[in-house]
Amino acid sequence: MASSARDRPWPATLTLGPDGRITSWSRGAQALFGLSAFRACGRRLRALLVRPEDRAMVDELFGSVLAGRSWSGALPLLDADGRAHPVECGWQPIQDRRGRPGALIVVTDRADFDSDPAVGDAPLGTAHAALEAISQFQEHAQTVAMMRRVQLLTDANTMIGSTLDMAATAAELMEVAVPRFADSATVTVLESVAADFELPDRPAGTGTVLRRLAAAPFRREGADLFPVGGTVSYQPGTPLAQALISGRSRTLHAVDEALAERICAGLGEQATAVLVGKSLMVVPLVARGAVLGLVVFSRDTTRRPFSPGEAVLGEELAARAALCIDNARLYSHERQTALMLQRALLPDDSGYHAGIDIAHRYLPASDLTGVGGDWYDVIGLGGGRVALVVGDVMGHGVRAAAVMGQLRTATRTLAALDLQPAEVLQHLDELMEHLGGSLATAHFATCVVAVYDPTTQSVRIARAGHVPPLAVWPDGRTEQIDLPAGVPLGVGGHSFESRDVELPDGSLLILCTDGLVESRAPGRDIDDGLRELADGVKDPTMALEAIADGLISGLRGDRTMDDAALLVARVRGLPSSSTAEWTVAPEPPAVAQSRRTVRATLGNWGLAQLGDTAELLTSELVTNALLYTEGPISVRLLRDRTLLCEVYDGSETVPRLRIAADDDDGGRGLHLVKELSNRWGTRRTTTGKTVWFELRLDPLPDF
Repeated sequence: MASSARDRPWPATLTLGPDGRITSWSRGAQALFGLSAFRACGRRLRALLVRPEDRAMVDELFGSVLAGRSWSGALPLLDADGRAHPVECGWQPIQDRRGRPGALIVVTDRADFDSDPAVGDAPLGTAHAALEAISQFQEHAQTVAMMRRVQLLTDANTMIGSTLDMAATAAELMEVAVPRFADSATVTVLESVAADFELPDRPAGTGTVLRRLAAAPFRREGADLFPVGGTVSYQPGTPLAQALISGRSRTLHAVDEALAERICAGLGEQATAVLVGKSLMVVPLVARGAVLGLVVFSRDTTRRPFSPGEAVLGEELAARAALCIDNARLYSHERQTALMLQRALLPDDSGYHAGIDIAHRYLPASDLTGVGGDWYDVIGLGGGRVALVVGDVMGHGVRAAAVMGQLRTATRTLAALDLQPAEVLQHLDELMEHLGGSLATAHFATCVVAVYDPTTQSVRIARAGHVPPLAVWPDGRTEQIDLPAGVPLGVGGHSFESRDVELPDGSLLILCTDGLVESRAPGRDIDDGLRELADGVKDPTMALEAIADGLISGLRGDRTMDDAALLVARVRGLPSSSTAEWTVAPEPPAVAQSRRTVRATLGNWGLAQLGDTAELLTSELVTNALLYTEGPISVRLLRDRTLLCEVYDGSETVPRLRIAADDDDGGRGLHLVKELSNRWGTRRTTTGKTVWFELRLDPLPDF
């Protein structure tokens, strides 16, 4: 031997691969045998260090070690000069990085034999002691590996699922697993889960489409080989398709080119080339007994392939991710359902209304509560008037949205009765305790109701604890409309008051909920938001949609924890050429006078075809007014997309449809109005009542 135990690193170690070739050679081995690592590595042990007559015995010994048995004893080995020396050595079964069996050989010292060297038990037992030390080291390594596994699972429990977003959860799994557990990974889920947030209604099969939520890193030359957001469908018979169908994980030692092409079908040659030679672990994402998708972990050829024991760790990581993805799916499903409910309860289009243009916006909250009880509505009323309503049910979620839907329906019903805004709020306040079905929770809401009359260019407004309306005058000045604040609906025991405000042509009326103007930033209150709302209208002549978008983008900012509704209306007076108004005395000739005026006016407007019907219905309304009033009677015609006729008198008695007996002289006039008009109705005013009817213009004339 080249050196004694005192002169060399102790002990000498070398490792053998499954074919018996030397794969590592320590400095101690170099000193003991006089051979460098360059000369030793890659050579077969039996050819380099074993005498021909001992090779059969060494082959048998090596076979038993590959089978998993350890051995220690004396063995004659050759040095660099070809001389045999008895040495004490121990053989221990090991696995290389790719999981292939091999042997670790520890040579502790030369054995002192009086006769020729031969195989036998080591007299000093130092090799056995060395193997015991190595076993202790391996136990320590296993303990360290277990601690790393526990730490990985701890990090997974801490880091995965911090949000209720499926893509973010998948990305968190990538952050935990890469590179500690795998060199790269992808997460795909069923398209029904990603797009509709629904569990699959049947097991996955051939052709099932999945969407990729996350991939890390899987890049080559700056390109994403497996782009996030892309869809994929795995070919039948591939391990990925098998795992998806069976719900059981699969571990692949190394992917050959043919399998890589099948897995990466449609993804290009680069993706196939990246996958060749990698070790894969395919783990299904299972929640509530259903397979949601797959996690694919990958290791490069420079790293030990996945072992069957590591599949348990991969399954634990995937189980944690699957639970969090399913929670995110449930949240998204509930949020989407609530949003659909709320949007279904909001008007799709404000429609056309005479003398006013309207833009509206609704923005859901961005926090976990998702939706709330904010709403807006635009309600066409008789006489060409229009009601603008904005409200906010206190609370969030489906319950608030459901109460909002009931409240909106009640508001539309009450407004259609031509009640004053304050009266509408009074009735809503009384109804609040009955809203919400069988829910025992008390409900409260704020609301503002504004009714605009294009013929007078005035708006009558009342509010119940709501954000005050904002008026923007044609010259750009802004003003909060001074209204009694009122109390929220549901408080009860309080009355509400309406105010009239005249709006010149080109004026803006802005109604919103507190979600647009109330900030949670320290030191800021709703008054700051109202000032910002007033400052947000730079030019009142801009397009309404642009004004609405500008207010949303300028004010939303940090005010995303609550939903918000916005209505922006621009008023425009009706041209004088489209209206006609006259007053008659409460005497019988008033009927004939009104008929003549109607015929002349319609002739001037090019609507002579409506003359007979309009004359008849106007005469019926004037005749009805003569029965109940002693003061003057006013008649007004309004031409827009319909022909509107209004008859006003000072009596508060509202006419009602009734069934006339055969011998009755009256009672049939309103039936004529109902049958021949497109719409008709009555409404009370502060000094009397108005009865009106509308006739459809077909086709619409050119004004």
